[in-house]
Amino acid sequence: MPIKTATIMSVYGRDDPQATERALQSVWQQRFSQAVENRIYLAIDGPIPQSLDETIQRWESRIHRICRLPHNVGLAAALNELIKVLEDESLVFRMDADDWSYPDRYQKQINYLQSHPKVDILGGDIVETIRNSETKRRVAFNGTPDNLEEELCKRVPVAHPTVCFRRRVLQRVGGYPVNRGNEDIAMWFRCAREGFVFDNLHEPLLEFTINPDFWRRRGVGKALLEFKCYAAGIWSLHGPTWRFIFPVLRLGLRLAPASLAKKAYGSAARAPKNSNA
Repeated sequence: MPIKTATIMSVYGRDDPQATERALQSVWQQRFSQAVENRIYLAIDGPIPQSLDETIQRWESRIHRICRLPHNVGLAAALNELIKVLEDESLVFRMDADDWSYPDRYQKQINYLQSHPKVDILGGDIVETIRNSETKRRVAFNGTPDNLEEELCKRVPVAHPTVCFRRRVLQRVGGYPVNRGNEDIAMWFRCAREGFVFDNLHEPLLEFTINPDFWRRRGVGKALLEFKCYAAGIWSLHGPTWRFIFPVLRLGLRLAPASLAKKAYGSAARAPKNSNA
């Protein structure tokens, strides 16, 4: 019997049609060394322009399920609509509409999960690419079964677009907390409270696209929402604790000048050995 996998992906009105086509193609063209039935589940989060709709129409026969939402509800709520209609897949992969998965990403994660049956949530490194630029760098994520709770207090332990869930995770937690802009952080705290085991492959799994203005100072409102999400998550795991220093420091970094934020962030990244690393 083949392994059945689902890929959950959401698009909305500001997504680039060419990037979306490339993202879908990278999922469809995954290379497998065993029998795998790889299904794509796509949420259309509110109205989209004709050019993006035409891209989706070209892919419609290869998409297992499309959920069209009449209004923009945000990433977490859109993904939750897909989670509700999943069928008998045992593994659920995440993918964003402007990223590109390497051709062997899925098989590598399947292999690791088959050999590590206690791991529930598996991510990996990414290669950041700046839109309309040749600049690339590799970024590592360090959540492991041994350090997850401490890592989660400081930073995200896994890169959301690289994640593969065992289906039992989503069956138990029921989906993403609707915490707009911080859905991945809230989700990881929810999964940590449930005792799920996180791990990472220490090799790049996809190219992650960022905009040139990524380093602009974040608005105070968004920075405070992120701070509240981390603080609530840390409280839920540890109660009163010295670990609240980490979201305080993170808030200061979010509100710092772009040059300082970029320098601090860069200390956690390492350049890829080559463009295909």
